[in-house]
Amino acid sequence: MSLIKRILWAIAALLLLLVLVSFFLPGTVHIERSKVIKAPPATVFSLVNNLRTYDDWMPWNRKDPNMRQTFGDKDAGMGASYSWTSQDKQVGNGTLTITESVPDQKVTTALDFGDMGTSLDGWLLTPVDSGTRVVWYMDSKMTGKNPFYSVVGKYMGLFMDKMVGPDFEQGLDSLKSLSERNHSPRPPVIKLDTSSVAAMTVLYIADSAKDGGEIARKLSIIYGQELGAFINKQHLKMVGAPMAWYSGDQFPLMFEAGVPVDKAPAGVEGRIKMRRTAAGPALVAHFWGPYELDPMGYKALADSLAKSGRKAAGLPYEVYVGDPGVEKDLYKVQTDIIQPVR
Repeated sequence: MSLIKRILWAIAALLLLLVLVSFFLPGTVHIERSKVIKAPPATVFSLVNNLRTYDDWMPWNRKDPNMRQTFGDKDAGMGASYSWTSQDKQVGNGTLTITESVPDQKVTTALDFGDMGTSLDGWLLTPVDSGTRVVWYMDSKMTGKNPFYSVVGKYMGLFMDKMVGPDFEQGLDSLKSLSERNHSPRPPVIKLDTSSVAAMTVLYIADSAKDGGEIARKLSIIYGQELGAFINKQHLKMVGAPMAWYSGDQFPLMFEAGVPVDKAPAGVEGRIKMRRTAAGPALVAHFWGPYELDPMGYKALADSLAKSGRKAAGLPYEVYVGDPGVEKDLYKVQTDIIQPVR
């Protein structure tokens, strides 16, 4: 056998071996990086959920300044998309679509690279004491209809973490910088006081929420629709601002949202309940600021309670004196956090 034939047979055997080995290599690759960002989940979510912000922090959007983008009908939330074309081989062509969007919790996207296949990309947001822990992940399918691409793709998958991981780290650094720059809230105004609360007849509904956005949505429905409709039906009158009791300080959060009324109804219906609160002394934290800063009001109230030497008489509750639907500057919206004492 000539030398050339032996070389050809060796190459063929090597190629066959590579193909056989590829059958035992994983067909998908998972890559992820994480970082703690000193900003609330809502701030980070507003960036990863809005495709118009991606040029400000997405590393791949910065690789080719001549990249052309075409946005779909939406540019934020589920169904938002944009396509890109680039002469840079590292960028290429493709389409990105937001396939899932859960406020303040996660955003999932589908990346379609045409003949190169698709991948699922996403961000998971978890509140922590110092802000938000962001996990950026990618699940890529390394096989396709073309057998050649499938074999090569599986071998490329062995190096994907080292190839893409640094881009994730760079993107998270940029996302952190942008989020923390965008979130620089001034502290709330908190004024501590003592008071004497009157006994109240309160109609309320118990519910739970996964995040701050869901609390706001549910409170709006409870106050504006469920309790409002029942009060009108029973010919009752509200005699005070809406109020709410919260159990715990971490999500998912249980809460009871209610309104004081002039008298007890003949009966309640559905998930509406009634309670009679007791009259007595109370400590109050008058709070002006965004609701996400409420924990500062509760802390000030707890410190005041400890210094007073008095004991709490039940859970504290919030009274929504101001209406954020009317006053857009949240630093002008008043919330009273009331702690009954004995």
